[in-house]
Amino acid sequence: MIGEHKVTMALPQVSDDGSLSAPLSYAGTPLPDAVLEAFKGSWGYQSSDRLWHVNAAGGSVLLTPSDAMWDSPEFETLSAGFFTWSRILQEWAALRTGEPLRDWDNQLRSSAIHLHSKRGNLVGSPARFRTLYVGLGPLTREQLRGALRCASKGEHPPIEHRTLLYAKDALTGGDHRKAVIDAATAAEVALASYVRDQLTRRKLPAAFIEKVIKDVNGIINLYGLCEQLGGVPGVKLSVVKSKIAGVRNMAAHGGSTPTKAEADLALKHASTIVRAVRPLPGGMAPRV
Repeated sequence: MIGEHKVTMALPQVSDDGSLSAPLSYAGTPLPDAVLEAFKGSWGYQSSDRLWHVNAAGGSVLLTPSDAMWDSPEFETLSAGFFTWSRILQEWAALRTGEPLRDWDNQLRSSAIHLHSKRGNLVGSPARFRTLYVGLGPLTREQLRGALRCASKGEHPPIEHRTLLYAKDALTGGDHRKAVIDAATAAEVALASYVRDQLTRRKLPAAFIEKVIKDVNGIINLYGLCEQLGGVPGVKLSVVKSKIAGVRNMAAHGGSTPTKAEADLALKHASTIVRAVRPLPGGMAPRV
């Protein structure tokens, strides 16, 4: 589901020479010549015996034919829904592959949705919707299906895992300060979520639980409470103090810019904590 529209997706086909070619239509027939020509050589490529990189995929959606499809309410809702849907899919797939989110945006094309109706017109979405399915990498069929299911239901990854993604994105872009702050935030949220879950299982009142978490205040105290409740963060407290909390505090409050080495370590240790206390479901577990 993309917004309110049910869409049938089709990945490219593998040709005899190992390259990727256009998928078949929903009816099992070749796509229109206009689409084949527009996307010729753009479906993706094979990088190893068992791995293909997919740059574009096909989708079938039922829309009312219109002479001005780009102005129709149906296409507007599809375009609006596509933006949210694609971002969620990117997040889940990036978690699994370990690819930075910034590598997903392919600016070679001006739009992400290209519609071909029975009337023969090829319509592109507004330019702000950029091409999807770049760098999917080593996703299994079930992992891809899982990402599609989550995107269809509007389910983003848990906030601590999303924050890690943006920390890695910042690190890739050279913004070490943001990388450290986001990494520490992700670890803190993961620890707080673990504490919340454990206290909820003890059937304590929700208001009391939230007050406890608020009063604990800070990653160091949350770490201690997490351990007291049986959690195993996977990183020593001394490391949390020096490599995460200390570096974050200097960046957030001291105005300093962490080095790349400091940002690398902060992200590494924060990732360990998040994976240890707030693991994703097995099928969508992130790559270490």
